[in-house]
Amino acid sequence: MKITKRDIRIFILGMIAFFAIESIYSWKETKSEFLRGWNDGYNQPAATKTN
Repeated sequence: MKITKRDIRIFILGMIAFFAIESIYSWKETKSEFLRGWNDGYNQPAATKTN
């Protein structure tokens, strides 16, 4: 079986479409989880500190 550039493009576009549809379908949960992750990451001290 030979995998072509067309196959790869279709696969990637399918994954992007799935992500977009899922995000739109559950927008409230997506937004709240994104904001929670943003705030958790923003409030954490830097992983690499220089002394």
